[in-house]
Amino acid sequence: MQKDRQYMLTVEELSRLNGWRPKEVMAALDETELVRRSHIQTAVRPGMVKKFLQENGMDYTPRVVAHINLKGGTGKTTSAISTASRAAQYGFRTCIIDMDSQASASFAFGMVPEDEDPIFCDVWQNPADMVMGAVREISEYLYILPSSLDNGLLDMQLINPAAQKNAVNGVCEELIRNGFHLIVLDCPPSLGTAIISTICASDTIVIPLGHDAFSKKGLELTIEEVHSICDTFNLDLPGIRLLFTKFDRRIKMARESFDRLFARYPETMIPFPIRTSSEFSKTLEKNETIFASTRKNSAREDYDAYVRTLLGLDKSFSQENG
Repeated sequence: MQKDRQYMLTVEELSRLNGWRPKEVMAALDETELVRRSHIQTAVRPGMVKKFLQENGMDYTPRVVAHINLKGGTGKTTSAISTASRAAQYGFRTCIIDMDSQASASFAFGMVPEDEDPIFCDVWQNPADMVMGAVREISEYLYILPSSLDNGLLDMQLINPAAQKNAVNGVCEELIRNGFHLIVLDCPPSLGTAIISTICASDTIVIPLGHDAFSKKGLELTIEEVHSICDTFNLDLPGIRLLFTKFDRRIKMARESFDRLFARYPETMIPFPIRTSSEFSKTLEKNETIFASTRKNSAREDYDAYVRTLLGLDKSFSQENG
């Protein structure tokens, strides 16, 4: 199916991860898992990529990654959907949970639910029976639990602290029981119960931000709330990573802001920014992400480097080959 061919790693991309020549990679793969895209390009199905990378030291332990900033317009949705689609290509069976009632992630893939379709606010109380029927397939290894305006009801549904602690966690645990390796949450830019429950469930919280003052204020508030919520529920702190987005090297303030943040948060800052690019809007018009095409551009290059860092791909290969 065409949708299965959209989000697949090429043999050339796989070979660059460990320094093998493409012919050596192809010799190590099952031919039935290869998809010829052209006379010069061959793609690899995600299951075969997973097998290959596991044999080379990649860790597929399930994990939950949330993209949160209490300020809007920082690139949360772009980061979430780019992360999910690239992770699927790397063999992570991935599900996006769209927690934002604006449903930007759902719109991005053309997965807007009908009125009768279940969304998060419908399934969290009975995840074992409802979650797998609610998720929708985007491509091989890539799925989404879509959102709609009805998710705005969560602030009324999750009044009880126990519900806040367990709602997102219960859905994530059900996805993991059904074979998902990565759950990516796209969250609204406000401190409601959806954010509280997401923080309780997350292994890693990624905070996208730009060089504007409001974005950095959102960073400070988000970090404060993560600590406060974990203290309230007696939970271990999730890992926190800062991702500098919409970076334009021509703007002096952007360069200075990135340098200051990196100096202040050297352990949590992703060590490279995501550059501005028109590719984001071009691909969204086609209900795709930048990884639906293999065309080289700065957006694809930056988010690939980010995803490899986030998932520990580069570290796994350096340890295996060291």
